[in-house]
Amino acid sequence: MSTGVREIDADIEGLCFLMARIFDPLVECRRCNGVCDHSNCSRIAAIRAYVQRGFIRQDTLMADAAYPLHADHQAEHQALLNQLAAMTEAGLCADRDRQVVREAVNRWLARHHRGFDRLLANWTVTRRVLSPGP
Repeated sequence: MSTGVREIDADIEGLCFLMARIFDPLVECRRCNGVCDHSNCSRIAAIRAYVQRGFIRQDTLMADAAYPLHADHQAEHQALLNQLAAMTEAGLCADRDRQVVREAVNRWLARHHRGFDRLLANWTVTRRVLSPGP
């Protein structure tokens, strides 16, 4: 999954790495007190924290590039954050409900990459805000 723009691709690669690590069957969920009460899944929280940081970087990039689809792209980011928040509020556990959480994030990522990140990458390269590269 590549846009051809390193600054955008790094966040995608990082999320893919995080998802693989979080859902590795040999990685155990660790709560602060060691007991999961399904009130605040630490794995879902880790995904939210990671994507929020990436969204801030992309938001800055879109502002710097005067990207005309900035609001739509931002709304798509917010949709994932809302979905992850709803999962937490519903008491989903990324261990017990791993398939649901993984599929939701992966579906969002595939759709977002095709419909949003590629367009942003093209805009930033054609406007010479960023350079294409490995």
